[in-house]
Amino acid sequence: MSLARFFGHDIDFELAMKPFTWQHGVLVLLGILSVIGTLIIADKIHNSKYEKVFRYGFIIWLLFLEITYHIHYWGFGMFSVPLHICSFGVMLSIALLATNKYKIFEILFFVGLLGGLLALFIPNTLGYTYYNMRYYHFILLHMSITIVPIYYYKAYGFRIKLSSIYKTFALFILVSPVVISVNYFFNKNYMFIGEKPLIIARFLPDWPYYIILFIILGFFLLHSLYFISNFDYKKLKLRYNKR
Repeated sequence: MSLARFFGHDIDFELAMKPFTWQHGVLVLLGILSVIGTLIIADKIHNSKYEKVFRYGFIIWLLFLEITYHIHYWGFGMFSVPLHICSFGVMLSIALLATNKYKIFEILFFVGLLGGLLALFIPNTLGYTYYNMRYYHFILLHMSITIVPIYYYKAYGFRIKLSSIYKTFALFILVSPVVISVNYFFNKNYMFIGEKPLIIARFLPDWPYYIILFIILGFFLLHSLYFISNFDYKKLKLRYNKR
């Protein structure tokens, strides 16, 4: 494998990620491990005297991933700006790690977890294969934006509110005109507004009906994540032990 191939835009849909293959299984496993692993070590990191070093180190890591992504496009004369959902996840993660503010967490919890995990569970790698750096970048970035909200959920005890769902929806409604404009003028597909994700395109209705489906599905997933993350498992265990 040459460096030109690794750092270039070597796209091969025959070798790219396909659903229900061993590569897909690895990504699903990595997504699950990102959540479980973070839950296990979060308190240890939070109680360490190096916790601030960890947070700022992770900020540098996230900046590196996001900047590398855009340099890879611009270096080949291709337009790129941070308007993907996962780019919002990176920016919110950086802001949260720098400030520890709950108001950022309540939106990042949805953007990071749904953006990161759904990307790993339903990977739309755009034809990049394991011969290309973007394949590994895709995995590392989405694992990273999954880790940050889980860390604050466990180590800081942050919890989302029902109102957090509507704040998240409001954020995307506010940025959608910008995204639509950029997609139109630069022939892009940020947030999959203009075209269906290739990996699941055959399962979706035509434009614009799949967008309505995404909104309904997003509404359901956000509420599901709210109830799952706020469920009192200790109380359930206590009831079970009393029987």
